[in-house]
Amino acid sequence: MKLVLDTNILISAIIFGGKPRIIFGLIIIGKIAQGYISPVLIKELLGVLQEKFKYSNNQLVKIQKLIKNNFILLRPKDIPKIIISDPFDNQILALAEFSRADWIISGDNHLLQLGKYKSIPIVTPHFFVDKIL
Repeated sequence: MKLVLDTNILISAIIFGGKPRIIFGLIIIGKIAQGYISPVLIKELLGVLQEKFKYSNNQLVKIQKLIKNNFILLRPKDIPKIIISDPFDNQILALAEFSRADWIISGDNHLLQLGKYKSIPIVTPHFFVDKIL
């Protein structure tokens, strides 16, 4: 199963746990799911962890290594202009299309309101864990 996790899901998995961490863990152990990520998403993830959660450079290096060792890194070229109010969300859509993802997992209302993108369902971690796994 190919998954694209929104940055807010990655942050929740790392900081808070719960259902996002279950999904993240499945990717890390290579069971059931394969995760996809882009350099833009990695940059945003590390930036938020550093600025908002005061992660040290050493912690950021470890997280970056964990992500790069367990997610497939892709560089989508064509970024759609679907979500105008938060253009960064379009990066998630581009990655999902480029990777041919089966699911987009997000907690972002802009994405969740779409419901799906090019036949790729956009769901919450709660829905994914409870209904799909």
